[in-house]
Amino acid sequence: MEGNTGICLKGARAICEAVGENPKHIVRLVSRMGLPAWKRDGSGSWRALPDDLKSWMLAQRNTHLGAQ
Repeated sequence: MEGNTGICLKGARAICEAVGENPKHIVRLVSRMGLPAWKRDGSGSWRALPDDLKSWMLAQRNTHLGAQ
């Protein structure tokens, strides 16, 4: 994610690679864990903004570090 200069990541694989997750789990990540990704009108490719993904990762880190 650090080297990404694009405005938007497109596709489950690219999004999940950026956050270290399995693309097969993207629906669960979005619906249950709040991963900030969406589909236009509910169909097509997944999309996400790199800054949103970074914020989500920081929140995940803080949640799990705080649980120790």
